[in-house]
Amino acid sequence: MAFLGRASFEVQVYREGRWAISEVLPSEDSARRKAQELLLQKTCAGVRIMKETKFSETNVRESEIFKQMKEMDDEEDLSITPVDEAPLCEQVTDFYQTAARNTMARIFSKYLEKHEMTPLEILHSHKSLKRMLNLDSMVPSAVDKISSLHTRATGGDARKRKDAIYEAVDRISARAREADSKQLPELKGSTLDELLQRIDAKFPDKEEGQYMANVAFVRTSINWQGWLGKMANLLPMASTQKDERARAMIDEMMADIFVAKTVIKDVIGVSKHLGDAVTRMLDLVEGKCKPTKFAAEDLLALLNSLFAAELLPKSKTVLFERIERDLGSPVRLTNSEDPAADKAFFEELLKRAVTDRGVTGGRYMALGLTERWARLGNLGGAGGVKKAMEGVRDKLTSGKQKFLFLLAMFDPNADAESRGAIESQIRNLASTLSTVQKIAPEARTEKARLQEAAGIQKLVLESKLNPALRDPIAAKFDEIVSDYIISAGVIQRLDDSRLPFRERATRLVTFCASGVLTIGRATTIARDTVVSYLRRKDFISEYTADLPDPAEKEKAIKEFYTLLARTGFDVRG
Repeated sequence: MAFLGRASFEVQVYREGRWAISEVLPSEDSARRKAQELLLQKTCAGVRIMKETKFSETNVRESEIFKQMKEMDDEEDLSITPVDEAPLCEQVTDFYQTAARNTMARIFSKYLEKHEMTPLEILHSHKSLKRMLNLDSMVPSAVDKISSLHTRATGGDARKRKDAIYEAVDRISARAREADSKQLPELKGSTLDELLQRIDAKFPDKEEGQYMANVAFVRTSINWQGWLGKMANLLPMASTQKDERARAMIDEMMADIFVAKTVIKDVIGVSKHLGDAVTRMLDLVEGKCKPTKFAAEDLLALLNSLFAAELLPKSKTVLFERIERDLGSPVRLTNSEDPAADKAFFEELLKRAVTDRGVTGGRYMALGLTERWARLGNLGGAGGVKKAMEGVRDKLTSGKQKFLFLLAMFDPNADAESRGAIESQIRNLASTLSTVQKIAPEARTEKARLQEAAGIQKLVLESKLNPALRDPIAAKFDEIVSDYIISAGVIQRLDDSRLPFRERATRLVTFCASGVLTIGRATTIARDTVVSYLRRKDFISEYTADLPDPAEKEKAIKEFYTLLARTGFDVRG
């Protein structure tokens, strides 16, 4: 019993992912000396000291009094992370752009996330860039991978492409080294707006000025600790800076940060499953994400307000890219082992993402939904992608939604096979919509059916489809609508002779302004009728015949001509 109340000190070493006891010592001083000895060993990743005090056989108190982890340079995994595509950077300046940095953030993710640094910071800090380039194989492996991707996409010479990338790396490094010696305004104690004003005065060349502004910006941001520390400094600035360039700089760095694998979870908190995480990211880009356990609530509130105000457009794009990758991953949408649960969740996600207003996230979301449906249906290969695209399309409730989805999938720069598959689906879909009723089967009113037909035609005309495909489809929808207007006597019903002349004229112009007319013959039919009214010799007197007060007459005519102008009629003269 003489030893009760005394403490012992257990020195533990961290190796191969677990803690193990190295030695138990009687004093804290001897334990700390032992800890320092162990930290000098190359195989030791960390040391901690656990103080154990025994008050009785059953009452033992244990506490950690020391812990130090160290970087395992010799054994750490800094290999590159494979990517499937990379932007073709023709000029050195292209390597600084968002798309290129996004690829850097993904391919160097292990290195960047270990140091919690962004590509923007690496590219504009010579010391950081030099440290990265001095690693034996990481950058050469990345250059090999990227040059192979470029060669496959363009059919060029792999060696020439590799040489071009290395030449760009040398020029980026030389520029960063030169900038490192320059005296630049400091962000500390200032604002980005003020920093840019001082940079403008010192560097009249626009491109050089922006580069130097980024160098000055990074000199401060590189000292902000961790992803959340960077965000805590960046986000409050985003809504207060007046200079559009300052807001863009913040958005660029936030876009880099959002590529990091764990940062979303650290900000929005714990999600129940992948599907829940995707839904909550959609909430975030719409500015309405609610925090859960372990969320960084202050940062989340700032992000919500900035996304709602459309102040982080490039960050939003990065999040949609992330959603696409998550949906295309093998991870289940729900925690259920029943495939029906994932399919049910997919149905709800589809309703959320594709509406008559558009596809949230555009092509990224359309691709992600297609890739997820292919997984849910075990559809593989090129034929599987085609079937998955058809499956998603057929789940949508309206012709407009189907077109929105397919047009979002379309990429004019994709390979001929992929582009042709989507063009074929668009052509086939258009051929099935042969009447106004088939175009909008669930529309309850004539106006709603015509609006949907006109809306689809507008989507087609504004799309990136080849004119040889686009124009015949647009003309077909115009033909359907114009034939309907004639056969259903739409104009005649509006131009009811039993109604006062002013009401008839107003109804016709309002009809032209209501978005129910396709461009082409349908618009011409309605407008010709309106023009015939305007050309009446006594139009003004007829229009105001039932208004006795001159002031009311003048007001009515002014309102009518305002309506004409808003509808697109030329009322000059």
